[in-house]
Amino acid sequence: MRKFHYIRGILFVLITTLYFQPSVFGFKPIEAFAAAEKVKKVKPPKAKRRPNLSYRPTVSRINVKYYGRLGVFQLRDKRTMVFYGGEDKYFSEPVLKTLSNTLYLELKSGRAFESVKKIPQAPSAKMSRKDILAIAQKYELDYVFIADLTAFNLLREKMVKKKKGLDFKINIRFGVMGQLIDVKTGAVLWAEPIIREDGTLNTDKRVSAEDYGEGARTAVQNGFDDMKNSIRQIGLEVRK
Repeated sequence: MRKFHYIRGILFVLITTLYFQPSVFGFKPIEAFAAAEKVKKVKPPKAKRRPNLSYRPTVSRINVKYYGRLGVFQLRDKRTMVFYGGEDKYFSEPVLKTLSNTLYLELKSGRAFESVKKIPQAPSAKMSRKDILAIAQKYELDYVFIADLTAFNLLREKMVKKKKGLDFKINIRFGVMGQLIDVKTGAVLWAEPIIREDGTLNTDKRVSAEDYGEGARTAVQNGFDDMKNSIRQIGLEVRK
């Protein structure tokens, strides 16, 4: 019995030593494992290292679907949260201004409309028929396009645990909700929410410009491609 208690005592001391002494037999304490797995807070890179958000859209060679002039309003920001960590300053250009300009360029290059005009203002929260007619008369428009930015965010998803750290998936989500309105009749010719995501794996617990810059442009471009294709395929025809 004494021998049993003696052996049990030795085992207790050995286990306690392994737990609290990181240098014994190369083991690390639980606190060290927890500290090693902490993910560093993501901060915007310095201004000179911030990636571009703008890109050059591909010009379509498909025939015009809507004859007349389209007016494109600036995007309204209806996101529930900005890009990441309460900030949008992850790019070299202002996010909302750049995406608004990209929306205009995409609709122009898509060639679904005979002519496209940029309207240098965002629509009011409650745009009345009278307001639309006044804008249309000012810019000589046949159609107006109103869109809300519903999502443009960076999301980090924890993946499987690895020997040298944790894998994270960096997701960029982009979403818009648009309406194409015929000025003459007030009819909504097209309205649909568009959501796109693009992601990449990250293994160094940091998020650099290379991790999200290309993914952001890809998500935006794919989202606008979906929008243009949808307008062409399911947008109502206007009888002349």
